[in-house]
Amino acid sequence: MRIVLIFLCGLIMVMTLFYNVAIDNAFCQPQPLIAFASDIDGNWEIYLTDSDGQMPVNLTVNPAADYYPAWSPDGKQIAFFSRRDANHEIYVMRADGTNQRRLTHHPATDKAPSWAPNGKQLAFSSDREGHFNIYLYELESGVVKSITQNQFEDGIPAWSPDGKQLAFHSQRELNWDIYTINVGTREEQRLTHQPLMDTYPTWSPDGNYILYSSMRQDVDQADFDLYLMDAIDGQNKKALTDTPMDEAVPAWSPDGSLIAFQSEKDARWVIHLMNADGSNRRELINNDAWAAQPKWQRSDTVLSIGPTFLQYQQWGRLKTP
Repeated sequence: MRIVLIFLCGLIMVMTLFYNVAIDNAFCQPQPLIAFASDIDGNWEIYLTDSDGQMPVNLTVNPAADYYPAWSPDGKQIAFFSRRDANHEIYVMRADGTNQRRLTHHPATDKAPSWAPNGKQLAFSSDREGHFNIYLYELESGVVKSITQNQFEDGIPAWSPDGKQLAFHSQRELNWDIYTINVGTREEQRLTHQPLMDTYPTWSPDGNYILYSSMRQDVDQADFDLYLMDAIDGQNKKALTDTPMDEAVPAWSPDGSLIAFQSEKDARWVIHLMNADGSNRRELINNDAWAAQPKWQRSDTVLSIGPTFLQYQQWGRLKTP
């Protein structure tokens, strides 16, 4: 009996140790980070947080307005656009906010960058030809070339995971709709045809679906909800949200299980999170200011927000030691 008791006690100790190590490891696992834009400091800056909305860090810390973060495929850099040189230009920085540098140099507006999966190009929209079209910036050479040539506005490009196509919204039929274009052949396809606006497309990580923001008429008002459709032909459209408030700029988590997006609240934008099927919606960022344009870090190798990651900041204000 004594031997049995000793064995059981030893087994319990081993199980307890294993359980505690498992718990510690679970809490120590780094989470994919979310970059977003907010004006909590009086002007728009790029911030970084985790999927719990904890410990936001101001990355740009610049008196000019900085918008629309876009992660590099390896998760080490963030592109964005800014007015710090008197007009909107595309910039890039390391994921910790260091080494901020300007990429485009044109008197027109360059905005809404999207990083190619191969890490070699940025797609963006610009009115450098007099109206907004989609362009590619070659990171190694700095060469810029046009992808679309349309007399109406094309904007918000988003790469397919295989790097062969771009989704974007366009006003070319006198209404905002979602299109795709084959980057190699320039063949275009229109995916939405409803009478109100369809905007802000983004691809699912597996490339099978496009998520977007769609304005629909509900009784006596029109508002934006998030919709899902097949990427190949725009079929099987399905609403993931259905509220009287606007929802826009969706972004999938790297594993496709979660969606971050901006949601209207008290006449401003806050950031929400939900499961990919639209369930378990919750508020992620509500800082009593505007918070918008969330983008997930897209690499399996993720950074951790910790004591060695810049200096902790309380919504852009350095904490005193």
